[in-house]
This record gives sequence, structure tokens and C-alpha cells, in this order.
Amino acid sequence: MSALPVPLTVISSTSNQYLWGQIGIGNNVLTQQPKNPGYWILVIDRRTLNVVFNQFQEAPNVAPNLGDYNSTDYILVLGTIGVGLNNQPQGEFFTFLDLNGGGRELRRVNQVATQFNCGSLGTFGYALVGILGNQDMPGFEGSQITAGIDLAPILTVQLLPNDINGTTFYTPVSLNDA
Repeated sequence: MSALPVPLTVISSTSNQYLWGQIGIGNNVLTQQPKNPGYWILVIDRRTLNVVFNQFQEAPNVAPNLGDYNSTDYILVLGTIGVGLNNQPQGEFFTFLDLNGGGRELRRVNQVATQFNCGSLGTFGYALVGILGNQDMPGFEGSQITAGIDLAPILTVQLLPNDINGTTFYTPVSLNDA
């Protein structure tokens, strides 16, 4: 009997006063309450759904050093917490997100941030779930740009099990595809 889809939910926050975010993988709910705004980066093993990398970074221009985790055996999960539009993903961090699932919503945040003088609109929330390995494959994204509303995107996907040569690999799919 095949395994059932597993819910994965990313809650990011646009508030830069109460810094808080959560990521739920099935019944495993992780909470991040950093001292400063930034980017919460998780890597999940596609076979076991175990978190193998958990990092919070403030830098908007530095790609995380994932080492061997930057392969198609792993899922990238990212949520922003209280990030201002003057600190949108840039340089090698933008490229990393773009190659690992980022797309329309990532470009939306970047366009608004650069076109309207960076931080003049306040903060943004961005959430991403994608397969790693620099495959330039589309991921699942949500974004919100705000000037005073604190709840950012809540991204919901299912992790669909697939049997490949006797090994179960989980792949993110939209809710209606599960």
C-alpha cells in the first residue's frame, strides 16, 4: 500500500515588530522567533521527510551553503520573517532561489522593491517550496507586500509519495493535484 500525501504549510510574517514564522511537515511543526528580520531556510529529505538543514539568515545576497543537500533528493522550504523591501533577495541568493523553485512571486517582490525605491512600501512576505538541485524547475510560491498588515502568505502544498526503484520519494504538489 502506498503512503498518503503529507501536508506541508509555510507561514511567513511581514511584521517587523513581532518576528515569528512556522513550518509544518505533517504533525511536525517548527517555529522560528528570530531577533532580527530575515530568511528561514529548511531542507527536507524527500525520502524520510526529516529536516536535514535548518538555518536563519539575515543576508539578502548570500546563498546558503547546502553542500551535498543541493540535489534533487531534497526539498527546499523558505519563509521570510519581517523582511523589508529594501532587503529583498539579491545577487547569488536571488539566483539560488530562482534555480530551486522561485519564479513569478520572487520576481514580483523584486520588481516592486526596485521600482518603488526599495523600502518605501514597508515589508514583504515570501514563501517557497521547491525541489533542490539547481534544476530551474517551478516551485510553489506565495508573496505579499504590505504597509501595516502583519500576516504574510500561508503556503500550502501536499508532499506526494512516489515509489522509485523501491524507495519512496516525496514531491511537492498543489493541493488539487494530491
